[in-house]
Amino acid sequence: MEIKTYKWWGEADEPPPHLKTKKQLAEMGLKPVKAVGIIPTRKYDLLLYDPANPESCKPKRQPTQKQLEALEISRAKARYKSAYDEWYKEVGFIEKDRVKAVKWARKQLTLNDWVVLDTETTGFNEAEIVEIAIVDARGQSLLNTLIKPTIPISTEATQVHGITDEMVAQAPTFPEIYPYIVAALTDKRVFIYNSNFDIKVLNYCCNLHGLPIINLRYSECIMEWVAQWVGNWSYYYKNYKWQPLNGEHRALGDCLAVLKKIKKMAADSDKIDCPIINPFP
Repeated sequence: MEIKTYKWWGEADEPPPHLKTKKQLAEMGLKPVKAVGIIPTRKYDLLLYDPANPESCKPKRQPTQKQLEALEISRAKARYKSAYDEWYKEVGFIEKDRVKAVKWARKQLTLNDWVVLDTETTGFNEAEIVEIAIVDARGQSLLNTLIKPTIPISTEATQVHGITDEMVAQAPTFPEIYPYIVAALTDKRVFIYNSNFDIKVLNYCCNLHGLPIINLRYSECIMEWVAQWVGNWSYYYKNYKWQPLNGEHRALGDCLAVLKKIKKMAADSDKIDCPIINPFP
């Protein structure tokens, strides 16, 4: 079959109107076989086909009903995934994180390999411990004592926890309490509200008195779990907003407040027993 050369439409030697491009054939339900004409351009050659010539083009094979149904299912899945991914990116992950927090809390209440620790300090910078408490998973006190620091307690710290220099004047020192801390934490997972601060203070006191750093088997920041459970997400900081413990600002009271938070999360049936609402059923 001879291929004839034409010029662009609107010029002399333009192609006759019955010749079609590949795109035009597709709109007619046809597919190309062999071109009968060509329009050369600088970037490419435009091929032309004759819909009336069976040697130039032929009807597309029509899909079966089963194929059409499978195609629609595939397209529906793609639409669903796109919509779900967008929903999850914006708000859906918050609901899932809440469920994770509840499941985590429920699991902890079935175990007894953990303790809760809390400290009160002389201040914030280069602070020393003035009170420490450790309770077990059932809320039983393992350690609860004031500690005499080597420096005065700041006024700001006293305003928070109420502990004065007079109250700790006759208290044991950190080296005297150190063995009891080690014994209470040995082979235990340690739960702390704002763990970064308490661990930093513990390490500082150990270094201050030339004692070995207490090797925690595993520590968990309960403040992070509570923040995840409450679900107040900051799109600016890309994190959950920290929530206050609302304890007594004394070591033992705050330990028990942490335990109460864990139990409250575990009891939150709305976050786990009810299915997460899927906006794209």
